[in-house]
Amino acid sequence: MFSIRLGIKNLSRHKRRNFITILVIGFAFFGYLFVESMMDGLTDMSFNNIKNFEIGDMQIAHPAYWEVRDDLPLENIIHWNKELEDHIRQIQGVTGVSPELKFSANLNNGIDEMSVIGLGIVLDYYNQVYKTEDYFITGSMSVLAENKAIIGDRLAKLMDLQMHDYIILLVRTREETFNTIEVEVGGIIQTLNPIVNSRIVLLSLETVQRALHTENSVTNISLKIHPGKEESILAILNQNFQQENLPLRAYSWKELAKNLIIYSRMEKQAVAAIMSVVLLIGMIGIVNNIVLSSLERKSEIGMMKALGMKEGEIVSVFMVEATGIGILGGLAGCLLGFVGVSWLVNKGIDFMALYGNLMDWAQYGIPIMDRVYGVWNYATFSYIFFLGVIVALLSSVIPAYWAASKDPVEAIYRR
Repeated sequence: MFSIRLGIKNLSRHKRRNFITILVIGFAFFGYLFVESMMDGLTDMSFNNIKNFEIGDMQIAHPAYWEVRDDLPLENIIHWNKELEDHIRQIQGVTGVSPELKFSANLNNGIDEMSVIGLGIVLDYYNQVYKTEDYFITGSMSVLAENKAIIGDRLAKLMDLQMHDYIILLVRTREETFNTIEVEVGGIIQTLNPIVNSRIVLLSLETVQRALHTENSVTNISLKIHPGKEESILAILNQNFQQENLPLRAYSWKELAKNLIIYSRMEKQAVAAIMSVVLLIGMIGIVNNIVLSSLERKSEIGMMKALGMKEGEIVSVFMVEATGIGILGGLAGCLLGFVGVSWLVNKGIDFMALYGNLMDWAQYGIPIMDRVYGVWNYATFSYIFFLGVIVALLSSVIPAYWAASKDPVEAIYRR
C-alpha cells in the first residue's frame, strides 16, 4: 500500500513533465480515434452508396454474362416474365425486385460525344430497390413513362445539358447492328454516388428493349434484401435455380464491390499501423518519464533501499506512477476523441473545400461525394483506453527495474 500511495503522490512531483507526457498520449489517442472514425465512416458510406444507387443488395444474372459483365454484353441475358418474378418474390426477406437492362452507349448532344452506361428500368420496380427518386434536382422518375431520360448533374455539366434538351444515344443492338435512341432530358439527379451522377443514363426498360432488339430480356435483376438475411437468401436462390435447372445465379453486392472490399482491408491495415504508432508514442513517453525520474531521484532510491524497502517495492512505485500517467493520458485521449468524433459524426469533413472535386475518387471504386462523416464505435474507446493502460504498465517494467537495481551506497553518494 505504501508503494501505491508513494507512486500516486509522485504524479504531482513533476507536474510539467507529467502533464506534457499525458498530453502527448492524449493527442495520440485522439488522433487514432478520429482517423478510425473517419475511415470507418468512409467505408460505410461507400458501401451504402453502392447498394442504394448502383447495384442493390444482390443481383441475379446468367453466370456466363457475369464473367464479362464489365463489357456490358447483350449475350446470355435473362428472359424476364411473371413466373420468374413470382419465383423470386416468394422468398421471405426479398423486399424489392428490379429487372434491368444495362448497355454501353455513346451520348451525343449535337456537338460533343461521351461514352456512358445506359440503364433500362421499370419505374415501380426500380424504386423498390434504389433511393434515386429522393435525389432529383429537377424533374421526377415519372418522366420515364413519357419516354424521357434521367441523367446525373455531373453528366449534365460535362455535356452542357439542361432540362428539355435532346440527346442521342448510339447503341449496338443484340444482332451487332447500330441503332440510336433519341430522347429528351426529363430529369436531373444528384445522388450520393458520383459514379451514378457522371456516367448513368436512366431510360424506360421498354424503350431500351425495343432499341436493342432484346424483346423481354434483361441483363440482370437487382434485389433489395431485408437486413441480416443476405447470406441465407443467397443460398436459397442458388439452390432453387440449380434444382429447377435455370441458367441463373445470385451474387452478393460484395461480388460487384471488390475494389471497396480491398479498400476496406487496406483501411483496417492502416488503422492497425496507426495503433502501433500510437502505442509506440505512449511507450516512449512512459519510458522517458521513468528514466528521467530515476535519474533525478538517485539518492531517494538509495535511501529507500537503505531503509529496508525491497527492490520489488521500489519497482512498484515507478509502475504505479507510469500506470497513473497511462490512465490520465487515456482519459484525456478519450475525452478529446469524444469531442472530435462528435464533430465528425454531426458535421463531417468537406473534402470538396479542402481538396477540390472528389470525382477522381470514383476512379478507384470509392463512390462518395464531397463530405465524409464519421461513425461511432464505443468499443474502440474502451479498447484503446485499457490497452493504453496495459502498455503504460508493461513499458515501465524494464526502466523501473533499472532504476531499482542501483546500489544504495552509490545512489546516495554519487549523483
